[in-house]
Amino acid sequence: MIMNFKEAQRCFKNNELSRAMEILNEYIPENTSDYQAVLLRARIHYRMQNWGDAINDYALVLDIEPDNPEAKSGMEMARNILGYFTPDMFNP
Repeated sequence: MIMNFKEAQRCFKNNELSRAMEILNEYIPENTSDYQAVLLRARIHYRMQNWGDAINDYALVLDIEPDNPEAKSGMEMARNILGYFTPDMFNP
C-alpha cells in the first residue's frame, strides 16, 4: 500500500526516519515531479548522515526546481562534509 506524503511528513516530525524513508521510497517513483517529497527524503538522508544519497536527492530537486534554495544549501553543506578533512590527522 502506497502511503501519502503527509504521512511521511508526520513520521519525519516524530523522528521516525526509517518509516518516513519507506513511505517516500514507495511514493516518489509514482510522483516523480513532487520535489517536496524528494526534498524531504534528502533531509532524512542528511539527518541519517547518508551524504551521497542526500546529495543525489538534492540534485533531483534541483532538476525539478532549479532555484530551490533549500536544495542548493543542503547540497553545499553535504558536499562540504564529504570534502572536509584535517591535513594534520593524515600527516602528523
